[in-house]
Amino acid sequence: MKRIGLMFALLLHWAPVQAKHDSHHPLTADDWNEVMEKVVLLEDSGLMPTLLPVIMRNRDTLGLTEEQIHAFRTWRKKNYTNMVNIMNEIIEKMVQFRVESLSPDVTNDHLLAFQADIHDLQRQLLEVKLSCRGLVMSTFTDEQWENFAFVVADDPKLASLLSQLQSTSSGYTH
Repeated sequence: MKRIGLMFALLLHWAPVQAKHDSHHPLTADDWNEVMEKVVLLEDSGLMPTLLPVIMRNRDTLGLTEEQIHAFRTWRKKNYTNMVNIMNEIIEKMVQFRVESLSPDVTNDHLLAFQADIHDLQRQLLEVKLSCRGLVMSTFTDEQWENFAFVVADDPKLASLLSQLQSTSSGYTH
């Protein structure tokens, strides 16, 4: 249960950018670092944080196996472009919503319908991120969870979420 709470809290740190991933070739380490930096810029488009970049950047510290690395790369190859496209669409619609909300010609019903469209996109994004969360949850060992807590201690947003999780879930076990 503690793992589920930890992953949910930490997945609140997720964000989009224009997809650089070429589906026929894995990203190089430099490409992946660039993607990770850009992904953080779009963090507010969804509820869950972006964990895979943190995990892959710290794969040695976490002690990932080759099988785990392959599984995470496969997930990224399959889902990254779609995830980023959804995030970008959310951001575009949020900006458009703000602009339209200032127009006297736009009705409240229109704005409510528009917000529902944004929520639908956020749900699609959440479903993609939950598939990543499921992969992490099913592959991490107890030692990797401990190492992960150490790794995120240097990230202000994730460390804050982790400390909140630890204070609220002291009664839970994983």
